[in-house]
Amino acid sequence: MTKMLIAVSHSFAKCEEEKCRKQERRLYLLTVLMANPNFPVPDEPTNDLDIDTLQVLEDYLQVCDGCLVVVSHDRFFMNKVVDHLFVFEGQGKIRNFPGNYSPYREKKKVEDKTTSRELAADKKQASEAKPEKKEKTKLTYGERLEFEKLEKSIEKLGEKKAELAEKLSATNDKEELMKVSTELEKVVKECDAQSERRMELAEWME
Repeated sequence: MTKMLIAVSHSFAKCEEEKCRKQERRLYLLTVLMANPNFPVPDEPTNDLDIDTLQVLEDYLQVCDGCLVVVSHDRFFMNKVVDHLFVFEGQGKIRNFPGNYSPYREKKKVEDKTTSRELAADKKQASEAKPEKKEKTKLTYGERLEFEKLEKSIEKLGEKKAELAEKLSATNDKEELMKVSTELEKVVKECDAQSERRMELAEWME
């Protein structure tokens, strides 16, 4: 009987502790919303909030007049509160997509299927083609100059990329965010293209 009472007591204490934590989170959210922030940045809000409190947050964010930046992996939450995506695709690539998560996901599926078909076709063509011997043994004078210019250009692009990334994290203006993110995407693509060309030339360096 004593053991049963102790077990019930511990279970009741845990339940009360969880209720207190929920109340604390609700109270904190209330104090934030009462301040009427014009640039809220909720970071994975669906991880810590219960359903009722999350519903209140969704309702508030849908009518929020300011600029909203959400960091989340919850597709249902994003579909309700956002109308623009910045997708981090890895290797410094940031994709600018107008719309919420569902249309982006559908577009991504189509692109992935297209890419898979293209890769399969390229692989088949490469397997059917006869291998050609490389006759090139070293860089020409013009290619050496190009290699040197690429080194300097890639360094400048790297500095520009870091500058734009810092500017992107510092600005609060929605139009400026879109402008900087578009410019950053162009710089990243150009830097990747030049780096690839530099690697091709480097294979023939003596």
